[in-house]
Amino acid sequence: MKIDLHKIRIAEVVKNYKDSAEEGASAFGGKLDIRPKYQREFVYNGKQRDEVIRTI
Repeated sequence: MKIDLHKIRIAEVVKNYKDSAEEGASAFGGKLDIRPKYQREFVYNGKQRDEVIRTI
């Protein structure tokens, strides 16, 4: 596999930035998947974490 270096301006990377609760976040004309739609949006706090562990 060959990897080539491409110099890209920040303005081009953030071009077409989209953030949707349903579809996730993307940029770079849809080529950069910042937050996939299948990734969860939150992290349990300590109490919630302990309750989940306790139920197992």
